[in-house]
Amino acid sequence: MSDVKPDWKPDRAVTLAALEEIDVIQAGSPTCRLCGQRCNRLDKYGLCSKTSEAHQGWRAGVRNDMKAGAR
Repeated sequence: MSDVKPDWKPDRAVTLAALEEIDVIQAGSPTCRLCGQRCNRLDKYGLCSKTSEAHQGWRAGVRNDMKAGAR
């Protein structure tokens, strides 16, 4: 392991400026109904591409509702 320290130091102002620019660029992007994450495209259930248990459960619930004619 090396004892060389990087030249980079965190700069809160630079980080906040970058985050603001990202917010402006993504302002019109759709958001996941479950987690609120911005994404380029939602699936047919209105969710992002995550495969977490919660997302899988939501998709399964919607499919069951569709089969039952509830949606």
